[in-house]
Amino acid sequence: MNSFYNKVIIFILILSLFLVSWFQFNHSPEISDLAYVIALGLDVGDTNNIKLSLQFASQGGGSSDSTSSENSSSTASDSIVNTIECSSISSGINLFNSYLSKEINLSHCKVLVISEELASQGISEYIYTLMNNIQFNTDANVIISKNGSEDFLKASKPVLEKMSAKYYEIIPTSSEYTGYTQNITLIDFFSSYLDTASSPVAILGSINNPSTQEEYAKEIVSYNNSNNTSPLDSSEKDSSYIAGETPIDSKKNIENIGLAVFNKDTFVGELNAMQSLCHLIMVNELKSGQIRIPSPFREGEYIDLSIRLAKNTDKKVTLENGTPYIECSIYLTSRILSMDENSENLNKETINKIGDYTNKYLENNISNYLYKTSKEYNTDIDGFGNYARKYFTFWQDWQDYNWINNYKNAFFKVNVYSNIKSSYLLMES
Repeated sequence: MNSFYNKVIIFILILSLFLVSWFQFNHSPEISDLAYVIALGLDVGDTNNIKLSLQFASQGGGSSDSTSSENSSSTASDSIVNTIECSSISSGINLFNSYLSKEINLSHCKVLVISEELASQGISEYIYTLMNNIQFNTDANVIISKNGSEDFLKASKPVLEKMSAKYYEIIPTSSEYTGYTQNITLIDFFSSYLDTASSPVAILGSINNPSTQEEYAKEIVSYNNSNNTSPLDSSEKDSSYIAGETPIDSKKNIENIGLAVFNKDTFVGELNAMQSLCHLIMVNELKSGQIRIPSPFREGEYIDLSIRLAKNTDKKVTLENGTPYIECSIYLTSRILSMDENSENLNKETINKIGDYTNKYLENNISNYLYKTSKEYNTDIDGFGNYARKYFTFWQDWQDYNWINNYKNAFFKVNVYSNIKSSYLLMES
């Protein structure tokens, strides 16, 4: 009997110790004990390896203008930016934890902002670190900023949204109706980085500064005069913008137009709005976009069209003596948006003529885009390498071929087929 009671007592003691230990190690901190990061910025450090900027959601909900530290500032009524120079992301977060009265939590981070200067040096170390952080949100968008990441975050002020976190969620979705950028997340970037058949891209961001547009216009005029060409027409100008160049008349805020191009983990160049639309067509992610083509009927006039993919782009890659020959067939549905009382696009013959002009316009722009990325940037951001791998029986043979190195020698043939429809109301009512 005594033996039975002893076993019961021992069992109760063991169970008690287990429960105490479990509660100690699995107790989750209260929400009020955490500092939620909604954006993380990385830049080249002045006195250390990197400059780490964290944008926090302000749980108080009020303005943070009272913050007086030189490395802390108010960006919006619901967020605060703090910056520190450190040797690595992990050490920087650890230093922040010792400085703040709350524990940093990265699970709600919406964007990762990296300056062009740092991205030009290679960012694999930072991408691996964040991917290895079980807490970091891999659905966070990756933005390469033409400005310093700290300045970018400080300039991020919601215009039509009350909360910065929601603002960051909505920004990348503009790609769905403009085609001027792409919704790139950390997991997207990391997957392309690891792929031997392609290279990654990221969202191109900048602080809006209308004065830069004046400088841009002067450069265009100077270029046209020196080359005895006519001034840049409005159709080319509207689609040639990149982040930071749009003539939007507003107080400084952020804008995301274009794409940052990488060769593996190193930033090598930028794509403007039109080139980004071409990229979306090639990777079958164009949901809706708008182009402006010269009118085939009257000189000096233009036609606006809304375009979307009718079906996925067909890609064919062949190798001739090791040189890639690439043929692309693109199928679009287009709607004519421009109409006036003198419009000639209300009959089948003229609509077909507009379709031919649309095809030639896009074939020229897409070809220029493909040669730019292959010859100038020496990188395959469209994943053509996935269609070339079939020619290699063994993995080692594919690696020895070095697709990215050979892609710069590629030749392209682009065919565009458009199904043109006239304007929504006048033609279909």
